[in-house]
Amino acid sequence: MKALERHRKLTTIWASEPGFRGWFSTVNHTDLGRMFLTTAFFFFIVGGLLAMLIRAQLATPHSAFAGPEIYNQIFTMHGTIMMFLFAIPTFEGLAIYLLPKILGSRDLAFPRLTAYGYWCYVFGGSMLVAMVLGIAPEGGWFMYPPLSGPIHSPGINTDFWLIGITFVEISAIAAAVEITVSVLKYRAPDRKSTRLN
Repeated sequence: MKALERHRKLTTIWASEPGFRGWFSTVNHTDLGRMFLTTAFFFFIVGGLLAMLIRAQLATPHSAFAGPEIYNQIFTMHGTIMMFLFAIPTFEGLAIYLLPKILGSRDLAFPRLTAYGYWCYVFGGSMLVAMVLGIAPEGGWFMYPPLSGPIHSPGINTDFWLIGITFVEISAIAAAVEITVSVLKYRAPDRKSTRLN
């Protein structure tokens, strides 16, 4: 009887709250994986719109669609969004969603760390998308010096970009820790790391 009671208690603990409030309080890997993938798809659409603006500028020679500064900002934010807000988080979301199902475990090793990583991703991504409104840096998505230095990129644009990227990378580190610990600790007992089949 005790095992059945424990199972019921665990079910109530791990169940998401219904409705809108449940999105903010869930620690379930399935919900968070879906949220990661949905958010990454939204950023993919934003990055695709920026790619269309780049193509509109390059469609004809001497196009006056966007000046050099605006074009550099669009190029920077397109690369940033596609790499840091779409490509990497898509793999993170797939891993968060699928890994416990593959391992046969109830959830990941640190469910709250996964939720924290997701909200850092949303916050940093929102900061970066807000930069599209005119304070985007002009140094390219790779932000190498000297283009990202104070001579070629004056103002707070680069600093604001770095803060947004910092939050996104905190999310990536949280996901890396989560995935690594889950694979090492939650796999089946007879499954050795050296065993391939």
